[in-house]
Amino acid sequence: MAQVILNKINKIYDNKVHVVKDVSLEIKDKEFMVLVGPSGCGKSTTLRMIAGLEEITSGEITIGDRVVNELQPKDRDIAMVFQNYALYPHMTVYQNMAYGLKLRKLPKEQIEAQVQKTAVILGLEEYLDRKPKQLSGGQRQRVALGRAIVRQPQVFLFDEPLSNLDAKLRILMRAEISKLHKRLDTTIIYVTHDQVEAMTMGDRITVLNDGIIQQCDTPLNLYDHPKNLFVAGFIGSPGMNMIKGQLTNDKHLMFNAPGISFPITEEYGQQLLPYVGKDVIMGVRPENILIDSDSPIEARAEVIEPMGNEIIIYLDVSGNHFLMRMEERLPLKPDDTVNIRLKDTHLHFFDTKTEECINYKL
Repeated sequence: MAQVILNKINKIYDNKVHVVKDVSLEIKDKEFMVLVGPSGCGKSTTLRMIAGLEEITSGEITIGDRVVNELQPKDRDIAMVFQNYALYPHMTVYQNMAYGLKLRKLPKEQIEAQVQKTAVILGLEEYLDRKPKQLSGGQRQRVALGRAIVRQPQVFLFDEPLSNLDAKLRILMRAEISKLHKRLDTTIIYVTHDQVEAMTMGDRITVLNDGIIQQCDTPLNLYDHPKNLFVAGFIGSPGMNMIKGQLTNDKHLMFNAPGISFPITEEYGQQLLPYVGKDVIMGVRPENILIDSDSPIEARAEVIEPMGNEIIIYLDVSGNHFLMRMEERLPLKPDDTVNIRLKDTHLHFFDTKTEECINYKL
């Protein structure tokens, strides 16, 4: 297994489109690293440059102890699993899994042993004589995984491998890939646009936007301590509530917006004082909004979504819109009025110009 180091990687296409911008990242040996971001953010291009499927405009990629910029994909000791599985339709499952090993001219006995061992790991023993068209989507995905595993590479690369599966199967396959990582004890770089996949699978997550790394951290640190407005809005489902308001300091440091006014705890005081008299953006997660009859903040329920284990409530506060997540099943109806309180120890404040988090904690 091996670490992967990206040092100031850039990708500029012939039409001068700069899709990956000075990306530097160290992926540790045996780490499960997820690259996540919206469509067009550069995550798949970054993965393809690691694989050698895209040329690097500038920068350096190291896999293990080798700089691989000039190496062909077959010489990088990596294996890639694609979104569309990329299976050979005329070959059986066994032949698909064995194909890469045959190209390397390994002995028949070794190929047989590695394919059989991998088939047991993935529960494919009874499907080895079938063609891809005779398999379900989940089974095809396991074959694609098997074809990568049998090669025993230093690094596994996954490019949105679950996108073509239905919601239930995606959840099952997420767990399967996570278990596989623990069992193989290998380095995985996994690309997805689905932040739920990222949060549930990665040891660390790198959030990309417009070809730039926004933040790289553990899933919980990204959720609890977003570095900027983009990360705060992208990570979390439902996303963070964002309200523009102003900080004042008349006896007490206060946040004020239409229909909303509350004191700021001393915990945030020193960081926010330079912003007194200025506009800021306040962010709060849906689960950190509570119903409290003693609170002066009055909200009107617009839409109520019962989810079984929780309720999502869309609220209007003098034109400001909040999503609140609750486990308690309250008898609320649209247009009902409730008083809400924001957990003052779970607030995030952002600079309106730089969009950086003012009270960001390392």
